[in-house]
Amino acid sequence: MGEEYIKKIYFIEETQNIEGSYVEVKTLFVYEDKEKAFLTFQNLSKKRTPFFGLILSEYKIKASESYFYQLLKRWAHLPADFYRTMTILNYQTLAEIKM
Repeated sequence: MGEEYIKKIYFIEETQNIEGSYVEVKTLFVYEDKEKAFLTFQNLSKKRTPFFGLILSEYKIKASESYFYQLLKRWAHLPADFYRTMTILNYQTLAEIKM
């Protein structure tokens, strides 16, 4: 599998549905750069798009370089199983807008 690295990756997600403690989200963007993630989040939040909710999250992930490459370049086309194999060391919400 190769050497593993730890990186912070930023996800911008739209809340689709909430049922009890289960929250369904749609990933809109994935970034390695925190400033780009915040800028995109701010631009999206200014639009009057009918979001149920918009979330900017930081994930601290441990993975191989090829895993990060796929995550950052092909995130919109990856199967759900790809995300289930992710080793998340830490997660935090950086910004959230509820509509």
